[in-house]
Amino acid sequence: MILPRGLVILVTLWIFAAWWICIGIRPPIQPTISSYLPGIRLFIAALAIGMCVAWPMLRLSERPTRAPIRQVLIDFVTIAVLLHMVIWPLRLATNWSPQRLGMIDLSLFSWGVIIAGILAKSLGNRSPFERSISMIVIVLIALLGPLAQLVCTRMNWSEPPMWLDGPIMGVLRETLGGGATANSLSWRTSLGITMAAVASWIAVWIMHLTGRRMLKYPSPNPN
Repeated sequence: MILPRGLVILVTLWIFAAWWICIGIRPPIQPTISSYLPGIRLFIAALAIGMCVAWPMLRLSERPTRAPIRQVLIDFVTIAVLLHMVIWPLRLATNWSPQRLGMIDLSLFSWGVIIAGILAKSLGNRSPFERSISMIVIVLIALLGPLAQLVCTRMNWSEPPMWLDGPIMGVLRETLGGGATANSLSWRTSLGITMAAVASWIAVWIMHLTGRRMLKYPSPNPN
């Protein structure tokens, strides 16, 4: 597996920039958990934006690749490793339990897997229009939470379900829980998103294998 060194550099720069903007390089006057927590929540949201918006935008702006699934898998593993090296040490500066941080991790990367599935079906496409549509769909997924809140507020509907939070608002909601144990609804929501992520990649592989079979065994020409 060839490591995408350019992507590693860009992700690292994104992490440093997000840390500098959201948390800063100088410690607060009174360094406590409560003083660090707002910045850390924004930092994780910035990581979600990087994985769910910036990465797809970068790849969809490039030329089509002949191996989109392999490209996406290599990219996603690279991003996941780098982000995990940053996310889990945040327990030292927060009062989050391992269960809560694990749920945040599961939810965030499940959304990332869903977006990676869309990306895997788009990188090999040569049509600029279809690639643009894919990017619009990805942005809508990333902004699912704010859009759902806006619609429900305008229509005087009840609070939208948690699975409509999307990756950005989802991590902001779950990081708000602090050291409290995550409730069953949060876990069911995260597991539901995980199941959707698995289903999306099953669909990707089915379409990929079906497409290869059609190329290998084309239908006979009726003429």
